Amino acid sequence: SARWRVRWKNPVTRMLLHLTLHLALAAGVRLDAHALCSPRVPKGALSQRPRSAPPLMIVEQLRSLKEAVGSRVKGAAAAAIVEKKVSEKLAAAQEKYNVPDKYLNLMRSFFSSYMTEIYMADRDMDKYEALLTQLMKKVLETAKEPYQFEPYHKAMREPFDYYALGNEFAEGMVAGQESVVKGAELIETMQQQVAAGDNVVLFANHQSEADPQFFSVLLDPIAPGFAESTIFVAGDRVTTDLLAMPFSMGRNLLCIFSKKHVDNPPELKSKKQRHNRRVMKTMQELFTEGGQVIWVAPSGGRDRPNADGLYEVAPFDSKSVEMFRLMSDKAKRPAHFYPLSMFTYPICPPPQQVGGAVGEVRNVKYHPAGLHFGEEVDLSTFAEGCVVEGFPEGCSTESSRELLREAFSSHLHKIVSANYQGLAQQLDKALR
Repeated sequence: SARWRVRWKNPVTRMLLHLTLHLALAAGVRLDAHALCSPRVPKGALSQRPRSAPPLMIVEQLRSLKEAVGSRVKGAAAAAIVEKKVSEKLAAAQEKYNVPDKYLNLMRSFFSSYMTEIYMADRDMDKYEALLTQLMKKVLETAKEPYQFEPYHKAMREPFDYYALGNEFAEGMVAGQESVVKGAELIETMQQQVAAGDNVVLFANHQSEADPQFFSVLLDPIAPGFAESTIFVAGDRVTTDLLAMPFSMGRNLLCIFSKKHVDNPPELKSKKQRHNRRVMKTMQELFTEGGQVIWVAPSGGRDRPNADGLYEVAPFDSKSVEMFRLMSDKAKRPAHFYPLSMFTYPICPPPQQVGGAVGEVRNVKYHPAGLHFGEEVDLSTFAEGCVVEGFPEGCSTESSRELLREAFSSHLHKIVSANYQGLAQQLDKALR
């Protein structure tokens, strides 16, 4: 009609009609186009198909669509601006540092992803851009002259504080107000045990490359010094990947080749095994010295999603668990073993493939993180016999040492898994 043609010429009307049509299609709503052109929308203009929920008012639908589209547009625009700015910074730096193209591309995607999330979360752009510039400089310096990690690496705090850099950078990715630390009251007990010269071992699952930094971000405000003094058993990737090096340089690390990577490539297997023996000797010395907090992931790597796309705690290697019991026995000092569940994967998830080439693509997401410290577990009872007949599952008084070892590892894994599921149900936005 003439009225339709007049209204269609109005660009605002056209936009509103387009949006309304998209919403109607998404919601299964039938539209009376002529009615929509009238000054007031009569009751019959919108009719819902049978067995559908009543439609939202058009204004509410438009508002919801505006918010959703607005967020996507804002994110896309921010990503484009940030990537351009990061590319300019890298191009300028490349004139001074000879960085392989592979790492330039990895840096571009990682830093762009990071700054886009900072912007979308309405965080202090100036603060985190300054941090990004500082980190970029350190990555480029290590690219020019890679740092060589000793079997036992102590955090580098001066003349440059790598610990602070890593924590401040990681803090930008953590939604602190929503993050949780469960079992925090146990930390005071652990600190007392360490002060007495005992050793504390945290058997944890592992999800993100930046787990040591997230550990500090969550604990430094409530237990100063605890995360800072913790020694992390780290795989070779975080000590050889150029982007990971500056973060690793700020941590106390026992640098080991994990079971998943010791055979690759075959020609380096014997060299890696010799290195691991040196690490074991150093670890034994630390146990004998006493007063240590050691974090280890008995799975030997990061958790991965299952067939349904949900993350699960990877199986624990019973030999890894047993090794810590034997070391503590040999040290002649009391050792205390605690299960620790970590929920961090949404912030910086691992690649799907296990054992790929060093130098992985990293994408980050602003998201809450979580820790859950479980009660201390007496490891000795599982080495000598069952706590009670049939506990843990599969255990009997006639069980061999190997079966007892497997039983304890399984028991420990169940605790970490159960506590992890609690964190995931509370924090994982993908499950909501």
